[in-house]
Amino acid sequence: MKKEAVIQSPGSHDGCVVCGRNNPFSLGLQFYSTGAEGVEGSFVGGPHLQGYAGILHGGVISAVLDSAMVHCLLQRNIKAVTADLRVRFLHSIPCSSQVTIRAWLTCAVSTLYEVKAEAWVDGRRMAKAQAKFMQSEDVE
Repeated sequence: MKKEAVIQSPGSHDGCVVCGRNNPFSLGLQFYSTGAEGVEGSFVGGPHLQGYAGILHGGVISAVLDSAMVHCLLQRNIKAVTADLRVRFLHSIPCSSQVTIRAWLTCAVSTLYEVKAEAWVDGRRMAKAQAKFMQSEDVE
């Protein structure tokens, strides 16, 4: 998959725990356009992100998947908030893994959007998510 330009997070995301540029605790995750298909980004966890010993916390995985889906919409200049998020954990992700996150738009009807995302480690799908987003005037 060819990576294109970085999807710029709006200023309202500067404090985001996943992608925030001005949050010292942020994962600093950047997402790249994969063309019309969607976005992709990657990060390496660490012991500070674990739930069970040596395993990435499910909440961290959920947050990263959600962020990827938001960036999938941002690349289309759509500002939206999560209305429904469903995550399926397929395998535990070791803290030291490089995790690749991919997200793509599956449906758009008026101001509602359905987006899917997956987390991959070494070519193996570890988690998948599906979410519904509502376009919002309340976000910058």
